[in-house]
Amino acid sequence: MKGLRNVVFSMIVIVILLILIAYTGKLFNPKWTDRALEAVEAFHSLPEESVEVVIYGSSHAWKGVETTEMYEKYGINAYNYGGNWQHINTTALFVKDSLRTQTPSIALVETYRANAVLEDSDLNGEIYYTKKIGIFKDKYKYLRQCFGDRLERYFSYYFPLVAFHGNWGNLEEENFDKNNAVDFFLGNRGYESSERTAIAVIKNYKDFKQYELSDDAVSTLNDIVSACRKRGIEVIFFTVPYEGEYNYIDAMKRYAEANNCIYLNLFEKIDDIGIDGNTDFRDIDHLNDSGAKKVADYLGGYIRKNYNVADERKLQDNM
Repeated sequence: MKGLRNVVFSMIVIVILLILIAYTGKLFNPKWTDRALEAVEAFHSLPEESVEVVIYGSSHAWKGVETTEMYEKYGINAYNYGGNWQHINTTALFVKDSLRTQTPSIALVETYRANAVLEDSDLNGEIYYTKKIGIFKDKYKYLRQCFGDRLERYFSYYFPLVAFHGNWGNLEEENFDKNNAVDFFLGNRGYESSERTAIAVIKNYKDFKQYELSDDAVSTLNDIVSACRKRGIEVIFFTVPYEGEYNYIDAMKRYAEANNCIYLNLFEKIDDIGIDGNTDFRDIDHLNDSGAKKVADYLGGYIRKNYNVADERKLQDNM
C-alpha cells in the first residue's frame, strides 16, 4: 500500500512539474509570437465553409492585404491567413490546414519567401506558432521536415521552455498580460493592421537580379497547387512591394505559366495600385493600413473582373 502511495505521489509531482514547465515556457516565449498563435486560433473559430477567398503567406501578406476592404468594395468574403516569417513550406502547411474546414474559390498565395524551405532547424517563432494547428498527417510531415530526427527539437516544440529559457532576463509586463487578440483578428478578417507610417524607397523591379527557384521550392509550390486543385480552388500567386529586391519574379512567372496558375507581380503594378513610399508603409518591408487597402482594392478588382465570385453584400441584403 505504501508503495502504491509513493507511485501516485510521484505521478502527481511529475504532472505538476510538466504543467509548470509548459506554463513557464509560454511565459518565456517571445511575445511577438502570441499574436500569430491567436491569429491561427481565430481562423479555426470561423464557421466551416464560410470563406470565399483565403490569403496565405508571410508577413508581407498578413500585413499587406486589408481583407475588409475586399468585402466593403467588392463584396468578396475574404480572410487573411498569413503569418510572420513564413518559409514556403510553412505556407503550404497553412494552406492544407485551412482546407480541413474551408473550400474557398480562390487561394491568394504570397511569394516573398517562395524559394525558402525551412528544414533541419531548431525551434523558432515561425515553427512555434504552428502549435495552434492541430495534428494531422501533413503537420507530421512538416515537423519532420523542420526538425529532422533530432528528438530534442520536438521536445522544445511541446515544451518551449527548452528553446526560450534565455528570455528570462527579458521578461516585461506584457509577458504576464492575458489579453487575447482572437476577437481582433475575427473583426479584421485575419489582417494584422497598423496605421504607423515609415518612408520606403521602392526600386524599379526591372533592375532586380533574378534567380531560379530551387527544386525543393518548386516541389513545395507543386504541393500547394495540387492541394488546391483537388478541391477545385484557383491559385493566384502574388508579390507585395517592399524596399528591397525580389529575385524570383521571372521564375514565378514561368512557374505559373507552366502550371496554369496566375502570378501577379505587384511591383509592376505600383502605379496602378497607387502605392506611395511616403505614406503607405509601416516599415520598409511592410505596408500599413493605407497601402494594404490599396493592394486589397487591386486584388479584389482583379478577382471581380476575372472570376465568378459571389457578392456577399447582395446575399446579405436578400436574407
